Amino acid sequence: MRSARGARAVALLRGATVSVAAVVLAVGVSFLVIARTGVPVEDAAAAMWDGAFGSPAQTAAALTKAVPLCLAALGWVIASRADRINVGMEGQILAGGVCAGLVGLGLHGLPMAVHLPLAVLAGALGGVALGAIAAWLWAARGVNDFIATLLLGLIMVQVVGWLVNGPIEEPTGTLGQSAPVADTARWPVMVEGTILRSDIVLAVLVVAATAFVLARTVPGYRLRLTGANPAAAAATGTRPKKVGVLALCVSAAVAGLAGSSLVLASPAGNVAPGFSAGYGYDGIAVALLARNNPIACIPAALLLAFLRQGGGLLEAREGISSGLISATQAVVILLVTGSAWLLARRRRSRVRTMTPAPQEVAA
Repeated sequence: MRSARGARAVALLRGATVSVAAVVLAVGVSFLVIARTGVPVEDAAAAMWDGAFGSPAQTAAALTKAVPLCLAALGWVIASRADRINVGMEGQILAGGVCAGLVGLGLHGLPMAVHLPLAVLAGALGGVALGAIAAWLWAARGVNDFIATLLLGLIMVQVVGWLVNGPIEEPTGTLGQSAPVADTARWPVMVEGTILRSDIVLAVLVVAATAFVLARTVPGYRLRLTGANPAAAAATGTRPKKVGVLALCVSAAVAGLAGSSLVLASPAGNVAPGFSAGYGYDGIAVALLARNNPIACIPAALLLAFLRQGGGLLEAREGISSGLISATQAVVILLVTGSAWLLARRRRSRVRTMTPAPQEVAA
């Protein structure tokens, strides 16, 4: 038992080292690109630092961005543990945000203690509704889950565009967005004078719950076993297809929670086109950086959130496109996934070297 724990600790330390090295290298490459444009590297670094940490308001804005990033990353982790691929979290975020917004707009006279939980629950159910369609297509019709989740997400983009320009458009009918949700359906402000709201507590609780379920419960064990070896899972009485469907639905529910936060914790508090802002795809980057560890999703989300926040001021002050931040994320993903592949290949080679040949066993 002690040796197994030691091996896990070594693996976690190795993974963390690789992720940190990937980030450092990616940021270094980005600064080299900046230097080639003629902008002093120290000025660019100062702009990014000021954008993320220059004031309490800037830091609070970065923490606000970390909430949907962390939740989307958890959605990816849950699905991938069952060897399922959910690339439609962008659409599930939209579905969750729309459902949360509808509850926030449609119910009146309720206390916050009732209205806010209902809106958050509606967000999770909105994500589940979209994820369940993809899960059914995969389980019942054999549609690849990558394709199903991706295309449903693209459909949801069009649905949101229709809703905010029609059924739920604000009264003037000129802005192409909904009216703000009721104050009783919005997350309360956590730090006065900033946009940071209490939904950050929800993100931490969901991380803790996910880590506990995956590591300490029977459903979590079945999820991990199904992802590692479906045949072995079936031999224990587990139904791999049922576990896969459950994983896709729970993954979509967490993405729906991210969508509810983007509506109920935003400064405007309304549903607008594109409010998902790429968080579903960036959440995948966070999960890969965290090496599919739920707890590690928190620092990984914070890192990318501060990069996002700092990149905005970098563009405004120095004229460097904020797309450089997306390029930095892409380099991080390439380095992390590439290093994981190399480590796995090295591990397989070591196992083959240590395993005796059949003739040696016979001798």
